[in-house]
Amino acid sequence: MEQNFYTVLGIAPAATQQEVKQAYKKLAIKYHPDKNPNNKLAEDRFKLVNTAYQVLSNPGKRARYDLKLQYLRERERVIQQYQPYYNDRYRYTRQPAPVSERYYRPIRTEKHEFSRKDLYITIAFVGGILLFSLLLKVVMDHIAGEDKYKTALTYIADGKYSSAHRMLSDAINFKPEHAAAYKERGWLELNVFEDYEAALQDFNQAIAYQKKPSADVYFMRGVSRQHLASYLQAEADLNRAIHLNEKLWDAYLARGEVRLFYLQKYKPALSDFSTYLRYGTDKEKRVTALTYRGFGYYKIEAHKLSEHDYRRALTIDKENGRVNYLMGRTKMELQEPDSACIYFNQAYELGYSAALLELRANCY
Repeated sequence: MEQNFYTVLGIAPAATQQEVKQAYKKLAIKYHPDKNPNNKLAEDRFKLVNTAYQVLSNPGKRARYDLKLQYLRERERVIQQYQPYYNDRYRYTRQPAPVSERYYRPIRTEKHEFSRKDLYITIAFVGGILLFSLLLKVVMDHIAGEDKYKTALTYIADGKYSSAHRMLSDAINFKPEHAAAYKERGWLELNVFEDYEAALQDFNQAIAYQKKPSADVYFMRGVSRQHLASYLQAEADLNRAIHLNEKLWDAYLARGEVRLFYLQKYKPALSDFSTYLRYGTDKEKRVTALTYRGFGYYKIEAHKLSEHDYRRALTIDKENGRVNYLMGRTKMELQEPDSACIYFNQAYELGYSAALLELRANCY
């Protein structure tokens, strides 16, 4: 059986959220470092179990992970399908026959004159055929490329991401400078298949083949570079995206994350999160922005502001284990240990395992 997050937790791909949670708790207890002191294998297993639970317990992350598994299985199937054609046994044929096996017969030739006029006519005829063939190929490739691209957009709208990726690759083969096809394929690789290196390459091509690249392309390339740990380049791309479109609110959220966690630019990061919270409307992303801004306030020791943001985040999503954990840490800084322990306990009950260490250190 292939190794994936479902096999790590020992559950079926169709398992319910309750089954995921039960399997996680059972394995977390089994492999917890307190029960397996100085056991590196158990510690690695505990981390893997926790990572699997963080993905499968979140419906959005689980859906993207399932699509990624489907994409990998489809690619493996294609590789296996075409593998026989690369076998060495098909690469060689019989050696050319020796002279003794060849038969020759004299060819009668007749002398004829070939005038300069005939030469010009022949050159013009051949040149016309080549030019017509070239023009025909360019037109047909353009038509085929556009047709594949439009079909891919339909597949994306229907959620058929693997088929869409294949169609976009075909469109690029027919039309190598198809900037829109590179952009859409990069979007799939970034948001669905999480192949960040491939996404970066496609966004580079999309920008290279556009006279005026859009803010969206720079935004997605910045996110790809963030995942690839190129944080300064990521910030530069997000700056460019915001310069081109000051109302691209998601770019403020992404830039704030890069500045807060990787570049330690706390005040500019807080400004980015505040901008997103002022205009952004997506419920899940607002929780993220509040969480990140609360953490930014925590880093500059503005604990009251940090508490305020975490409380707003919990008003929207009270089942968020990470926010409960961060609220507990903030309460400890505010010298409210009893309240902190309540939040640590709630975080642990919601599956945020890091809260257990805080419980043991401060509450038991």
